Amino acid sequence: MRVVLAAPNSRAHTITPPLGLGYLAASLRQHGHEPAILDLAKRRQDAASGARAVRELRPELVGVSILSTAYEPARELIAAIKRELPGVPLVAGGPHITAMPRDALADLDVSLGVVGEAEAAFPDLVDRVAAGAGLDGLPSICRQEGGEVSCSERAAFPQDLDALPFPAWDLIDPRTYPDLPHQLLHQKFPVAPVMTSRGCPFDCNFCASTTLWGRGWRTRSSGNVVDEIELLVREYQVKEIHFEDDNFTLKASHAAAVCEEIIRRQLDIVWCTPNGVRIDSLSEDLVRLMKRSGCYGLAFGIESGSQAVLDRNKKKLDLDRVAAGIEMVKRHGIEAHGFFIIGLPGETVATIRETIDFARRVPLDRANFALLAPLPGSDIFQEYVLDRGNGQKIDYSAFNYFTPFPLGELDAAMLNKWQRRAVYSFYLRPRPLLNLARHARPGQVKEIFKALIHYST
Repeated sequence: MRVVLAAPNSRAHTITPPLGLGYLAASLRQHGHEPAILDLAKRRQDAASGARAVRELRPELVGVSILSTAYEPARELIAAIKRELPGVPLVAGGPHITAMPRDALADLDVSLGVVGEAEAAFPDLVDRVAAGAGLDGLPSICRQEGGEVSCSERAAFPQDLDALPFPAWDLIDPRTYPDLPHQLLHQKFPVAPVMTSRGCPFDCNFCASTTLWGRGWRTRSSGNVVDEIELLVREYQVKEIHFEDDNFTLKASHAAAVCEEIIRRQLDIVWCTPNGVRIDSLSEDLVRLMKRSGCYGLAFGIESGSQAVLDRNKKKLDLDRVAAGIEMVKRHGIEAHGFFIIGLPGETVATIRETIDFARRVPLDRANFALLAPLPGSDIFQEYVLDRGNGQKIDYSAFNYFTPFPLGELDAAMLNKWQRRAVYSFYLRPRPLLNLARHARPGQVKEIFKALIHYST
């Protein structure tokens, strides 16, 4: 079958090749199907023009990947595709469908959904549709009929990640993407995202990772990872790698093996971890090896400068170790980037001040101060949206990192005010400003300016 995999546009300031769709496309090819990928964010296409582009590809089936933070653009895209191609089967998938399959399929009026890691389930579904066969017995499939949504048992998480094909990089060629990779700033171009592991054993209550990937931590072999990197360098002239794992350094031996393999093959690349690593998983030896293999930047999910807020939200992290870890990373000439969340349960004006003071005190090169987004699949979403929502319709348009989600004593205006204050307090200093000026490329200035406007409105 000719299958178009589509990702909607969003308000995100960064645009990266959609790895998930790349894996799905490669898996479809193994089943003999003909995939195409349409990434609306890449060209900043709206839903109407995106749907017309889908139609021009003459698909026999369409898949749409949905992030919770881009739910409204996905809704618009799906409605437009249904108008353009009323007789073509449409399947919804991605993180939002995995977390909220019944609610989403009913709300979107979509008949089919795939939950979880879909490299096996989605091609199996396409096989059945191509053969005109039923879907009974397939795992990880949700169906809506007559307003009722039913889901089969979710398939087990794949354990042998080396058995997965590499993403279909020819369909998401890094050279064709704008100079706006994850976290915007980088050293070289083209940039390609790579995942070396899946899953997370931690249970931070603001994170949905365990719902999406499970608690078990699964890795690719170092040889498999670096084979893909070598392919990207050779075939697509990639010069920088972004490791997008949730826990790249969770097991030091895994991260070390990847670094050693990069060094052994003498690959001329630089790399960083824009999705973050746990700073308490680092050692002097590992950081030294990372630097030798091309690492220039590490991001850390610190979340709060208040130990009480961290403990309240099950972030098992000691701020003294964080400070020492940042100092260690900086000693080895690696940039440090901190992620913070404003508005977690237990947050007060005093704890926000602690966060600002901590971010300024430690030698971070950059910092993100996001407002709490209650992501579906997280404990916070369950407690504060589902359990306290009394069955009311959920407005997902507010689920981003700039729209306040008030909890406790801080109202929306206060949260916006303190987010702005955190950003300006951190960046209106000589060293962070010089760091931004040194790394920003001409094509990124517009998006950096737009991000500042987001903080200011």
